[in-house]
Amino acid sequence: MTRRRTRTALIAASAATALLLTACGGSDNGDASNDIPGVDETTEEPGGPEDEPEDPPADEGREGRPDIDLGGNYENVYADEFTGDPAIDEILLDNQGFQDAVAEAIVSYDNERPSLRYYVADQALYSTLDLLENVYQTGNSSAGVATYFNRNVTLREEGIATISFCRDFSDIYTIDFETGETVEEAEPGSPASRYVARMQQNDEGVWQTVEYELFREDAECQ
Repeated sequence: MTRRRTRTALIAASAATALLLTACGGSDNGDASNDIPGVDETTEEPGGPEDEPEDPPADEGREGRPDIDLGGNYENVYADEFTGDPAIDEILLDNQGFQDAVAEAIVSYDNERPSLRYYVADQALYSTLDLLENVYQTGNSSAGVATYFNRNVTLREEGIATISFCRDFSDIYTIDFETGETVEEAEPGSPASRYVARMQQNDEGVWQTVEYELFREDAECQ
């Protein structure tokens, strides 16, 4: 597994981080392809370690990509990061931006960070903002490592793509946002959840997440 630390660091994440990103969408069962418009079974999978390029996709192709600060107590790790296909890798990179932007909004208790609206739009943004408000009311945060794996991209019509991926929260533990004290320990061995998202390329070339759905304890993530 390739470990990639988010571009910058994190001050305490939220136990609500796990709550937020596992609560998004809300469907626990069924086939994800029936819930996100434009999803089918034709996917392009990130290659294994032997297929990965030596260097990750460079950001210089798009100026203005916002910095994301996730502090030192929280980390997003992406397994099988890139494929070597520039079109697919750009989508994977912006999917990572989505995950990191939402985590940044949670750990900072600030939903006005530039990254959030850079990577998230439409229904996904409305849902995320609602959930963030609920998170801020808890007073809790998270620390530890969240791992993303089995990321599969489907290129649809021009400017439209779908992605599915798994997220493992088993190394995330709950802390008090203000004090940093542990409120609840991590749950090693807890099952990962599967997400399906629709992504749309905007006029600036950013692949924004515009819709997403959750499937808890999906067989593809076990």
